[in-house]
Amino acid sequence: MKRRMKKSLAIGAVLTIALAAANGATLATARVGTLEYVEGKVFVNGTPVQGGQEKLPVVEQGAVLSTADGHAEMLLTPGVFLRLDRGSGVELTAASLTDTRVRLERGAAMVEVDDLHKENLLRLQDGEDTVQVLKPGLYRLESEPARVEVLKGEATALEGDRSVKVGGRHEVTSPGLKVTKFKAEEDELAKWSRLRSEYEAEASVASAQRLYDLHSPWAFSGWYWNPWFSTWAWVPASGFWMNPYGFGYWSPAAVYGYAPIRYYGVRHYASAPAAGWRRPTTMGGRSLGGGLRGGRR
Repeated sequence: MKRRMKKSLAIGAVLTIALAAANGATLATARVGTLEYVEGKVFVNGTPVQGGQEKLPVVEQGAVLSTADGHAEMLLTPGVFLRLDRGSGVELTAASLTDTRVRLERGAAMVEVDDLHKENLLRLQDGEDTVQVLKPGLYRLESEPARVEVLKGEATALEGDRSVKVGGRHEVTSPGLKVTKFKAEEDELAKWSRLRSEYEAEASVASAQRLYDLHSPWAFSGWYWNPWFSTWAWVPASGFWMNPYGFGYWSPAAVYGYAPIRYYGVRHYASAPAAGWRRPTTMGGRSLGGGLRGGRR
């Protein structure tokens, strides 16, 4: 009897250690420039990107990510996604958390900003203009003519010693810093970006549920590797967040309070508030209070 109990305890200890090790591996975070998803012909400094999702390279500072007949998605700071159109190219000119800068060389790109801290300096270079992102939102860069569209959010455009503020549904063209209203186009890049955003939100919900189920500490917003989705998922530190497309993100502490009961595949989840749980008040990707915070990493 005692021998059987010792054996059971030993097996339980081994399983616990293995689970902790596996969970620890998934808690490693992605770097600025990590390639998240590619389809079709994609290149880094002219070299074709090959291999599965787990083996996608990191775009280093000074490198150029480009596409031919394909699309690419690159991670910037936690909660920021850059999506590249067909026949396009961007250079990652600065790749730190406090100084992140991309320059559009040709084509078009979408930048989804779900989270932005005051310490983050996120800049988008297009033509002669440098646009500093001020708020979470959705931004589009075009090369012909050179312009940055602020679909949602707010930015400051700089050209030489001049600067102008650019609000939602406005664009700034280069050169000249001309700010005008515009009507967003629902083209292939816009549709692809929205679909990728939906997939990212689904992966985030599943990741938050896994972190909660495993009692994993999670105190800061960051990237979490989800092996079932084969993707990096952005998981917020607390509460409930809404991205610019209207897809929801839940922290591990809040995911079972007011969240999908369980993820079962694309478009198959529904919200179910727990009895007596107070839904955190959030708007536009910014937590306004009432959220719960996980433990320290």
